[in-house]
This record gives sequence, structure tokens and C-alpha cells, in this order.
Amino acid sequence: MDKTVLFYWSKGAETRVRILLAASRCNQKKEPCYLNQLAEKTGISHVGAKKHVDLLVEEGYLKELNPDGKPIYLELTEKGKGTLTEFQKKKRA
Repeated sequence: MDKTVLFYWSKGAETRVRILLAASRCNQKKEPCYLNQLAEKTGISHVGAKKHVDLLVEEGYLKELNPDGKPIYLELTEKGKGTLTEFQKKKRA
């Protein structure tokens, strides 16, 4: 899926940016980051967070560190970091 659609045009774009930001904060603090935590930090339901996280993993913005584990720990990828940096620059402008 094109980044423009994923982060600009689609209905859930703002939520996906908030999820990337929450994952980034966990990673910076060297804390584990998992689905329930992202749902709580972004103020959306577990089901809603799962849909967004699945899409972000599929598109390479987040990666699962323990795919068969419970809970699944997530990490921001370089692609995710680049996208988040892009949004942060636009916010400051």
C-alpha cells in the first residue's frame, strides 16, 4: 500500500501516526511495546489497535520481535522511524 494512502488519505491515518509515535516512545525508553499498551496509549480499542498494527507490520513500519509469543512485542522499523520523522517535521513547520 502506498504511504500516501496509509498515512494521508485514509480514515485511520492519524491513528496510525499515533501508534508509530507510541511505539517510538517505548523503543526510546528501551521498554517492551505490545498491542494492549499501544491501544491504551492511543486511546483506541484493542480490536482497533490490532487492525492498525497488523497493517503497519504488513507494510513494514512495525516488526514483531517474537511472532509466536504472547504478548507480541513490537518495534518501530527504520521505515517507521523515517515516516514518523517526516510527520514530526511537518508538524513543526
